[in-house]
Amino acid sequence: MLCVDCVRQHQRSIPREQRAPRFTDRQGNAIPLATYIIIGLTVVVYGLQWAGQVIPSFPDVSSLLMYSPLHTSVAALEFSQVTGQPLFQPWRMLTSALVHSMGSPLHLLLNMAVLWLIGRQIEQFLGAAKFVAIYILSAFGGAVAVLFLAEPNSAVVGASGAVYGLFAALWMIGRRLGADTRSITILIIINFAFSFIFSGISWQGHLGGFLTGLAASTPVVLADKKLAAGATPELRKRTNRLTWLGLALVAVVLVALAFIGALLIDTQALLGH
Repeated sequence: MLCVDCVRQHQRSIPREQRAPRFTDRQGNAIPLATYIIIGLTVVVYGLQWAGQVIPSFPDVSSLLMYSPLHTSVAALEFSQVTGQPLFQPWRMLTSALVHSMGSPLHLLLNMAVLWLIGRQIEQFLGAAKFVAIYILSAFGGAVAVLFLAEPNSAVVGASGAVYGLFAALWMIGRRLGADTRSITILIIINFAFSFIFSGISWQGHLGGFLTGLAASTPVVLADKKLAAGATPELRKRTNRLTWLGLALVAVVLVALAFIGALLIDTQALLGH
């Protein structure tokens, strides 16, 4: 998607003391460790999902980690008081990115393939910490969009929202490097078309993840552009702080939206479904 030499040249332009910590192989090539860890963790969770289906008394991992808007509603609190069952579980907005469809292993395969293809490039450009931040925020943003746009009793699984956030980050990085982003744009359009054409796909999560990816990658790319011409160490530190402040602001907005969305699902909607 991006010119490898362009990304490496960009890394060389950053002062050594300001470069994100990286693991390297014996040849000195950067190892995108965060990308590999996310892929490995997701695959392990998928294995646990299958274990829950074939091993007696093993927990149903899919049911424990998937997300439904009802899990983050005020109505869930009221329902818990009536039944005594803990239904309000906001952490599912993130854990749902770890579980995938049991009926179609292709769901996991495609998400992990895209993550492997583009995650390594984004991590090399942004560094592991900012890459992971954008990935998590995009997963969260996808769940927030599901909360607002999907049926209260719908259930979603998969890392697609986070992956669409990486699509957005890749597009932003391409623009920052002056690369030809037409191929990335076409890829995004095709994937969005599939989201609306085929049933059983959460276009809401895809849209939310993509918009969040745009918002989260904006302060990172703007900071990189500001420092491209060279800056003092103090300016670099201040810019880095502002970058993380921008990422934190995106997180605060998502939390606020999740809170508002929780108020929009009433008790009758919960009990009715």
